[in-house]
Amino acid sequence: MKRITIIPFLLLALFLLVGVVWSQDQPAKKKTKKSNKQICITFDDLPVVRVHDRIQRLMITDRILGALEEFNAPAAGFVIGNNIEGDPDLIESWLAKGHIIGYHTNSHPDLNTVPPSLYIQDIIAGVKTIEDMLVKAGQKRMYFRYPYLHYGNSLKTKEAVAEYLNEMQYRVAHVSVDTDDYAFNLQYEKIYQSDDSVRFDQIGNEYLDHIVDQLEEAEKLADEILGHSVKHILLLHANRINGDFLTELLTEIQTLGYSFIDLDQALADPVYSLTETYIGPMGISHLERLAESNPDLLPARDR
Repeated sequence: MKRITIIPFLLLALFLLVGVVWSQDQPAKKKTKKSNKQICITFDDLPVVRVHDRIQRLMITDRILGALEEFNAPAAGFVIGNNIEGDPDLIESWLAKGHIIGYHTNSHPDLNTVPPSLYIQDIIAGVKTIEDMLVKAGQKRMYFRYPYLHYGNSLKTKEAVAEYLNEMQYRVAHVSVDTDDYAFNLQYEKIYQSDDSVRFDQIGNEYLDHIVDQLEEAEKLADEILGHSVKHILLLHANRINGDFLTELLTEIQTLGYSFIDLDQALADPVYSLTETYIGPMGISHLERLAESNPDLLPARDR
């Protein structure tokens, strides 16, 4: 009769027992909760800020559009009519990529310093510079963004312009995350012709940190006002620093857990329909306007 040894079975049982004990001692893996944070990227002062050389304007535009395409990030750009400078094809490039284009007046007037009648005339002049392009591209809804985010420093002024925009059915493209990217761009342009690559990177890194800080502050403010996050709208400018660092910036934003949405999706957030009653000289975000609103002027439903 063939003898059957039990040693291999004992070794197998011991191995399985050790494996069970080891697995029980390991910390349970936490399921990663998918973030639902969303953000729309917008650019003011199209086609390009402070750059008049045709080749440079093309290069900056191509780099911004290329970065947006790389991240599949739908964006919105707001045009200053006088800024086109004979380069309507730059605006057409944005439209060809499927991005929203809006009005940003013709000469970027400050509503804190000009009467509503002249301000409205400047809006009309700005509309004429790009209206045909929008119609040709099939963009049906029209958008407007106030220069300097100045909505009027008196109730009369604020109401006069708001009434005109409402009459024309222009949708105001509010901002939840305001930034000082223009200030970093000024520093960047000062050294652009130099070979100081260390300084280039330093300004770029400081710029990226600034945007992240502003985004975090906007999140805190939204939580203080509403108790939850909102669909954010980030204000940038069509400038050189964004031409060179937008890829890095979008990477940072994506790393923070945000997905990119278009302007219509962002403006669908109820926060942008809340009435704000801030009257004053500051150019501030919609969230800050809500925080600074005079409660005595708010409708009962928004108190």
